Amino acid sequence: MIEHKGTVTLETERLILQRFVIEDAETMYANWCTDPDVTKYLMWQPHSSIEVTRQTLTDIWLSKYDEPDFYQWAIVLKDIHEPIGSIGVMQHDDKTRMVHMGYCIGKAWWHKGYTSEALIRLLQFFFEEVGVNRIESRHDPRNPNSGKVMQKAGLRYEGTLRQSDWNNQGVCDAAYYTILADDYFGGLRKTPVMSNIAALTISVDLMFHNLKIAMDTVDWNTKICGAPAWRYIYHTIHSADKWFINPSKRNDESEPFFHTPGLDWPDTPSHVVLSHETLYAYYEQVHQKIITYCESLNDLQLNEQPTGCSSTRLGLALSQFRHMYAHIGILNGVTIVNTNQYPLVVNESTFRSGKLPNGLYDVEER
Repeated sequence: MIEHKGTVTLETERLILQRFVIEDAETMYANWCTDPDVTKYLMWQPHSSIEVTRQTLTDIWLSKYDEPDFYQWAIVLKDIHEPIGSIGVMQHDDKTRMVHMGYCIGKAWWHKGYTSEALIRLLQFFFEEVGVNRIESRHDPRNPNSGKVMQKAGLRYEGTLRQSDWNNQGVCDAAYYTILADDYFGGLRKTPVMSNIAALTISVDLMFHNLKIAMDTVDWNTKICGAPAWRYIYHTIHSADKWFINPSKRNDESEPFFHTPGLDWPDTPSHVVLSHETLYAYYEQVHQKIITYCESLNDLQLNEQPTGCSSTRLGLALSQFRHMYAHIGILNGVTIVNTNQYPLVVNESTFRSGKLPNGLYDVEER
């Protein structure tokens, strides 16, 4: 049985979710309502004036706050004490005990986890206090970052309805994500489950983070089986560049401008020497390329084979995990021999917490 509570004030570690007030109009206008990048995949146009924002607040939101089944929160960042976006229920069905969530946030606060943090808090509110059975949301597949918010909050990809929706880009597909009360109270034990794609993306990010530490600590000119350490660094990054996504197409892709045949194989002699600046720039390029690729996928696509490839996307990713961590181990072994210090290798729980150790070396007593 649903017991509607209305838009009550809720709190997270970094956010306060509360009702909008008319005084929020100027902040809304400045922080997100006029930005075409924010509204690109939404159903409303950027506001042309502060009066449009005030009218939206007055006519659409403030006038409905007395209704117990109306839910629309301002996402207020504690650090600055002002709204940075909105999140609320776009549709609900009491017979099926369903709520459909929607959200938007100012571009200055993208990629910082604020929207998923707000959504996770609302899962708790709707499942534990309101009594809903199904929470759903949808996004245009051309906007994968919106799906990433859903995945981080524990919603699972359910399917894509082709040309079933519309937004400022016209008629579009709609990718649906859901979580049920059984998921939340049963297997999740009140902790939203992370989707496979979200877990993969975090693990990839962590893998590159650990490679960066190995790059920062190793002597690039130390010889490893006759080749300088930087050749092994390039080999590792180049392999991820060419083999992570679809190796069957690697020969069709352009090589980095500095590449020469065989440079990516340390046992192949070469007179080319890559600078620190060049290799770090290539590292950043490949890192972002693979993160963007992971974020564009859904869980079902992990078990599919890319065109012309005999391995699944998950199989390709696991192969690169094996390869990259093997070379991280080689580089760190060289550093240990040369310096008698252990380079940091950050684990997933530490990485996800955001509380990374200071420095590049493990100072734990051994």
